[in-house]
Amino acid sequence: MTYHQHREQILQEMNTITRMERGKLCCQSRGPAAVPFYKLQAWHQGKNHTRYVPADEVPALQQALAGHQRFAQLAEEFITLTVAQTRQEAVAERKKNSRRSRLSVTSKPKPS
Repeated sequence: MTYHQHREQILQEMNTITRMERGKLCCQSRGPAAVPFYKLQAWHQGKNHTRYVPADEVPALQQALAGHQRFAQLAEEFITLTVAQTRQEAVAERKKNSRRSRLSVTSKPKPS
């Protein structure tokens, strides 16, 4: 698979992720007999925001959190692949340019 094909495959998978949520879901309780409650904590613009989540919304929220995590993994993979491609192209360009400069330096001048 070429770089271009792999990048396209990553972008297509990113496009299939339709639900995302940032943060960490925590289950808490006020004692052994108390009903547990859930809260979502996330950093936004340098501040920690907390939102309490009803128990019936937890499964959907967990899927959204997993969607965000998968998207972040795909983004990192895309970045790594693009950096590798950029570096490979830069090396190829340097080789091409160095051959040209060697040819011009070593060639004999034409007689007038």
